[in-house]
Amino acid sequence: MHWKQARAEKQAEQAETLRNVRELLHKEGPAVSADLTAAIRSADSAEIVQNIAAKKPGWTATSVMRVYIEAASQAHERLNVLTEIMFLDALKKAQSLDAEFERTGKVTGPLHGVPVSLKDMLDVEGYDTTLGFTHKRNQPAAKDASLVSLIRKAGGIPFVKSTVPQTMLSFECSTALFGVSNNPYDPRRTPGGSSGGEGGLIGSDSSVVGIGSDIGGSVRIPAHFSGCYALKPSAGRFTNFGIQQCNPGFEGVKSAMGPMGRSVADLELMARVALDGAPQLALTQTNLLPVPYRDVKLPTDRPLRFGYFLHDGFCAASPACERAVMETVEALRKAGHEVIEFEPTPAAESLEYFIALASAGRYEILLSFLKNDPAEAFLSMATSSSRSHNFSRWLTSLYCRYVVGDEHAARLLDANGGKSVNDVQRWMDKRNQYVFKTRQLLWEEHAFDAVICPTQATPALKHGETKENGALIMRTVQWNIVDSTVGQIPVTFVDPARDGLSDEWHERRRAHHGSKIFEERVYGPGGVYDAQDMAGLPVGVQVVGRQWDEERVIELMKVVDEALGPRGFAPGDFVKREAASRKIY
Repeated sequence: MHWKQARAEKQAEQAETLRNVRELLHKEGPAVSADLTAAIRSADSAEIVQNIAAKKPGWTATSVMRVYIEAASQAHERLNVLTEIMFLDALKKAQSLDAEFERTGKVTGPLHGVPVSLKDMLDVEGYDTTLGFTHKRNQPAAKDASLVSLIRKAGGIPFVKSTVPQTMLSFECSTALFGVSNNPYDPRRTPGGSSGGEGGLIGSDSSVVGIGSDIGGSVRIPAHFSGCYALKPSAGRFTNFGIQQCNPGFEGVKSAMGPMGRSVADLELMARVALDGAPQLALTQTNLLPVPYRDVKLPTDRPLRFGYFLHDGFCAASPACERAVMETVEALRKAGHEVIEFEPTPAAESLEYFIALASAGRYEILLSFLKNDPAEAFLSMATSSSRSHNFSRWLTSLYCRYVVGDEHAARLLDANGGKSVNDVQRWMDKRNQYVFKTRQLLWEEHAFDAVICPTQATPALKHGETKENGALIMRTVQWNIVDSTVGQIPVTFVDPARDGLSDEWHERRRAHHGSKIFEERVYGPGGVYDAQDMAGLPVGVQVVGRQWDEERVIELMKVVDEALGPRGFAPGDFVKREAASRKIY
């Protein structure tokens, strides 16, 4: 079947599902009141469960699900972020939970009645896991992924699956089967990737909490672009059994499943559910740490010690992203903590390892999943590696190095391309040395509790702008290579009055001698960074911890979040802002 026909059929199927659900809801009774709807969309996961358990008037699993069915439906119409729409089954489960609660007076678990969205790589029994490929339609999963089973056991209700980029090797979000997903703050822009649909849903208050995955920034970039919270665990803390991949068997850089939500509390609750199930699952599943959630306490006999940096040695952080870091730094200092600027190990070096290991087989397995689907433009790095000869890449590298004078870009080109087993082994050895050097710098020499740094060089990019700027993922890739636990926290919004490109900022940028080619693309004439055009976009920061440090990073995120105070990213704030501005994106 031609991909255009497959997309048309899938869109028709989604439209019919939405129509049937709306008819059912209309038959079952009046809509949830406006006041209760606002209250439900302004509650995080724990508050939803607490209000249902307390029998607060109107609060039932069914009423919560009805609200989020409508919210997700509207979000999909604006943003195109849904793949599998599981509303009917979700509504039946909510009604079943209500009946059981009425009978026993006890909630099912810590996620009782909470609607949960899932990146479209997690198997859900009876539903497709297409990853956006047309040839994977009409192949429903035989059973739930282990993580989905844990969510159900805790009382959570999976109600939608969300969009991803083609092959999931991008922070754009477009596939042949589902088309382009949009950013909730500006439909001209991407919600990020590869957990882009999750970012759009959660950032627009259209899902309570969700599950994404991260191999190079795939939960953090969407959270940064779409204004929500995320946690990238170290590989091996969250089960990945029943998770579909586009590059199965690749372990040069390991992917990690991670939660996305509208508060640190959302992330903590989902982490507890996932990690408490790990010891039993680890008996049969590989690469899963058999350690349940550990309650930790931060030091109280001394100030916490944070490190921070702005420039990654490759591409300067934009004024908006700089300001997000500095506002976080000042808030932490005001709260009595120690915050020290330092120079990190080069982020570009980490991206070299990522590219070198990912391209070793010329992406043949990854690209084999396309079948007859046309390759999206943002796959240029992968497709060029598979079709170009070493000689042409060598010439381009020479041009970057000796004509342009951009050693950074040349080294990335040199790393891209097929490799022998011996080559891969040498690259992995160099990667391991980089990991040791980075961990030694952060946790021994500086003895930081955590590091604060930009999530990306810029806020959300427009559709298509990722094609020439894929290397910007290095700010998140760096911590995948090191395998740190990392949180993403939304901090502020782009303000044209404060976030323009000043002469002083350009002087600081040039002093770091970053990539001439990439900094020109981002900040030169016609570059992708434009504070006026980006006005109102969310901007976040990363909170970087150690390996297998999920519980402590969550506690550190609480400290950062509390220090920053209310700033427009709490549950329900997007809806309130949208209503106040009378804009429907």
